[in-house]
Amino acid sequence: MVTSSKIFRYDQIAKQLEDSILNNILKVGEKLPSVRFMSKQQQVSATTIFKAYYQLEAKGLIEARPKSGYYVKFRHEERPTPVNKSNSQPSVKSVNTNEIIQELEELRNSENIIKLSSAVPSPKLLPIAKLNKSVVEALRDEKNLLLKYTHPQGNHELRRMLAQQLMNWGGNFTPEDLVITAGCMEALNISLMILTQPGDVIAIDELTYFSIHQAVERLGLKAVSIPVTANGLNLDFLRKAIDQYPIKVGLFVTNFHNPTGTCLPDLQKKELVELMTAKQIPIIEDDIYGELYFGKSRPSTCKYYDTEGWVLYCSSLSKTIAPGYRIGYCQPGRFLEQFAHQKRILSLSTSSLPQAALLNFLKKGRYDFHLRKLRKALHTQALRYSQCILQYFPVGIYFSVPEGGFNFWIEFPKGFDSYKLFKAAKHQQISIAPGQIFSVEPTFRHCVRLSFAEPFTEEIEASIKRLGELAEQFMNN
Repeated sequence: MVTSSKIFRYDQIAKQLEDSILNNILKVGEKLPSVRFMSKQQQVSATTIFKAYYQLEAKGLIEARPKSGYYVKFRHEERPTPVNKSNSQPSVKSVNTNEIIQELEELRNSENIIKLSSAVPSPKLLPIAKLNKSVVEALRDEKNLLLKYTHPQGNHELRRMLAQQLMNWGGNFTPEDLVITAGCMEALNISLMILTQPGDVIAIDELTYFSIHQAVERLGLKAVSIPVTANGLNLDFLRKAIDQYPIKVGLFVTNFHNPTGTCLPDLQKKELVELMTAKQIPIIEDDIYGELYFGKSRPSTCKYYDTEGWVLYCSSLSKTIAPGYRIGYCQPGRFLEQFAHQKRILSLSTSSLPQAALLNFLKKGRYDFHLRKLRKALHTQALRYSQCILQYFPVGIYFSVPEGGFNFWIEFPKGFDSYKLFKAAKHQQISIAPGQIFSVEPTFRHCVRLSFAEPFTEEIEASIKRLGELAEQFMNN
C-alpha cells in the first residue's frame, strides 16, 4: 500500500505541473520550484518529487541543468505523437514559417540588399577567375565526354580526389565508397528516403537548417527535437527519447552547427556513435561546415568513430568553393547499395560539367590553398562583426563567437519578435534570418541568425549599427 500511495502522489504532482505548463502558468524557460521546496510544500519525500520531475523530463516538458535546477523546456503539443496512434500526425510549422522562408529566399539574389542572412561564402571570397579557368580546361580536356551521363555514383576521378580530401579528418575511403549528389541536401534527402517510411519518428537537432525541416515534413516523418547547447548535443535527452519513441534514424549537424555555430566535442561524437550503434539506429551526419574551422586542426566527425557502417556521412563543396555548382557527396556506409540505387531512381546522375570543373580545380592543388585563405578571412570577419554587435546592439542580448562556419546565433530577451526585426531590416535593405524558421516550434522567435560571410566594410558596419538601433526600438516598445 505504501508503494501504491507514492506512485499515486508523484503521478498527481507531475499532472499538476504538466497542466501548469500547458496553460502557460509555467512558461518556457522558467525555473521550477526546487525539489526541497516542493517536498515541503507537498508534504512528500524528495524521492517522490524527483520521480515527478523525471516523468516530466521524460515527456520532454522540462530539462535538468547542472547545479541550477529544472526548467520548462517544451509544451505538450510540441512533442511528436507516437506512431502507434491512428490519428498521429507529423509536427507542423507555425502558419507563417514557410512564408518567411519564401521572403528570405526572394532576397537571396537581390543586388541591393546587404546580405547578413546567407550561410554561404561571399563571391568576394571565392577564386572566381581560377574556377572559370577550370571550367574552360574541363571543356577542352573532356570534349564530348561532358555530353554523356556520368556514372550514377559520380565522376570516378572526382570521387578519388574527394576520398583524399576526407583523409584530413581520418577518413579512409575508396572512390567506390562515395556517391556524388546534387549538393548536400540531396544526400540528406536520399538518406532519409532509404531509411524511413511515412509516419516514422526521427531524432534531429532542436534547431537546424530549415530545408531539413521541410524534408522531414515532405516525407511524412515526425521529429523528436534534441536540444543543442554550447556544450553540444544533449545525449541524456537523446537516450530518454530513444527509450520513449521508436526512433528510426538520427540526423545531426555535427560541426559549426547551422544556425547556432555549435561544434560537437569529438568525445561526444564518439559517445553518440556508440549509443546509436548499440541501438542499431543509423546516423545521418551533415558535416557541410567541417572544413571551415578557425583553430589549428579540423574537428573530427561521427564517421571517424563509425566501425560498423551505421553513419551516413554527407557533405559538399557548396560552402567552401562553389555554391552554384551543387556538388555534394555521401559516404553511406553499410547502406551504400540502397543509397546508390535511390540516387539512380531520383536523378540518374549528377551534372557532368560541374564535376569535371571541380575535379580540375582539385587536381591543380588549389583547393587547400583556397581553404586556408577562406578560413583566415572568415575568422577575421567573425571578430570584426562581433565587435560591432557588442558596440551597437542593445544590452541584454546573448551571443558567442563561433570557432568556425558563417553564423552568429543572437538571443534577445523572451518576448522579442525577430520577424518584426526582419521586416524592419528588409525595409532598410538589410537581410537577416529570424529564429523561428530553424525550428518547428515557436520557442525561438526571440532569436536571429546573423551571417558574417560578407567581408567587413564600412557599409557592413553601418548595417549592423542600424540593426542594433532597430532592435533597441523593439525592445523598448
